[in-house]
Amino acid sequence: MLPELRPRIAIFGRALAPAAMALAEEAGAIVVTTDGYLRGDELIAFMQENNPHGIILRLGEVGADAMAAAPALRIIAKHGVGYDTIDVAAATERDILVSIATGANAISVAEQALGLMLAAGRGIAYLDSRIRSGHWDKATFLGTELCGKRLGIVGMGAIGRHLITICRGLGMSVAVFDPGLDASDLRAMGLEPALSLETILRESDVVSLHCPLTAATRNLIAKPQLELMKPRSILINTARGGLIDLKDLGQALAEGKIGGAGLDTFPVEPLDLPETLRGLPNLVVSPHVGASTVEAGERVGLTAMAQVIDHLAGRAVDDKFAVNRPGVNA
Repeated sequence: MLPELRPRIAIFGRALAPAAMALAEEAGAIVVTTDGYLRGDELIAFMQENNPHGIILRLGEVGADAMAAAPALRIIAKHGVGYDTIDVAAATERDILVSIATGANAISVAEQALGLMLAAGRGIAYLDSRIRSGHWDKATFLGTELCGKRLGIVGMGAIGRHLITICRGLGMSVAVFDPGLDASDLRAMGLEPALSLETILRESDVVSLHCPLTAATRNLIAKPQLELMKPRSILINTARGGLIDLKDLGQALAEGKIGGAGLDTFPVEPLDLPETLRGLPNLVVSPHVGASTVEAGERVGLTAMAQVIDHLAGRAVDDKFAVNRPGVNA
């Protein structure tokens, strides 16, 4: 970045938290926002018109074509941690750093996972809708407690760690499956390692997904895996939407193969919820808002904005935030 140039930063989505926007102002940055999703020709036109040096990605995707339309682009900072909506290979080829806000939204997402557990186990959203439509189901409804139940964590990152702390406080036991960690590492953290995903699915009352979306994890949970789960078990996903085959999940819920599910992420967003899922009383959904709290917004916004400003100024971005440091000539 040439020192005489004001950095141009595009925020895909609405403006960041005030403290993050103040950071951009202090750096003399020119900031533009999309306020919503941009795709196809609209996205290309936006990139050509603004030619940003940096992007902070809250909504949508950044692929090779979008990068090619902005030759000045040097960094894409994800406003969160899931980067499957960024073509990392194309970014690396163009010498564009991809970064994430590791840990900054973990508390909020863990709390969202807990909220979905409670909503699914106690029918909160379903009963709310029933009361609003004139019904009173006190005599017929039965929920399930979390206390004394077994939580299975799939993917042990910052979010999983926070969720474990919360759920232990509710009296739940916890087992963890993460092929990237040795059993000894998990035991050193006071956690019970599961030998396989199948073990977690068979033995857990609640299964919560906290792993990235890769070629290996796409449709990680489909019909064969759902058939392993307990009939009253609950499946939670606050990670990436592509981890679950929605068609198979809908069938399992409709047939009572599992007790319930709570989803905050989906394979395609914004979501047009399929008709087969809309009427399921044991499914709770939210529009990818696990990290959408005032507190997480401040932490993530400051982290992402600092990464963009630092990189454009020639200062190193910490390795724990860099997705594609190898091959990037920052």
